[in-house]
Amino acid sequence: MNTRNPLQGPSDDPLAPEVLHRHACALIQSMRTMVLATQDHQGPWAAPVYYVYVEPSFCFFSSPNARHVQRTQPDDLVAAAIFADSDQWQEIQGLQMSGHLREISKRTDQLKSIGRFLARFPFAVPFLRPSKSESADVVPEVAEKVRIYAFTPKESYYVNNHLAFGKRLPVELRRRKK
Repeated sequence: MNTRNPLQGPSDDPLAPEVLHRHACALIQSMRTMVLATQDHQGPWAAPVYYVYVEPSFCFFSSPNARHVQRTQPDDLVAAAIFADSDQWQEIQGLQMSGHLREISKRTDQLKSIGRFLARFPFAVPFLRPSKSESADVVPEVAEKVRIYAFTPKESYYVNNHLAFGKRLPVELRRRKK
């Protein structure tokens, strides 16, 4: 019986950077929610959000009045986690990250992120419909209640108890330039 991991090449070291990158990318693609954690003078706060990965950032919609947005200043570090639910400790895997949170303001970046988000989460279309006063050929504006944000990791660790129990393994999420 072959027990080799399908994400691992024929002679790859299971902890090699390129193998960890493949595992992390597979996890990012297979999960849908990310937990953001912020902190200010009132204490810590965590919020789950649906995300789409648009390299090098995790893009999500949120209210500008949401606690996790209101509590974050441009230079603040924010923590985030993506993880697979499991009934067995051997199958625990996830990403632990720290980085920066910002509103996506450049129109071309908004459109790219919105397009990718809608492809992944078609149920979000009502948030992005043009108002009734706009013509149908107008590019949809994000509804007044939500904005699109980007969490860009500065530091990322991959955890997979099957590969290395109890270890956080540094992982580079960006594709390497060839």
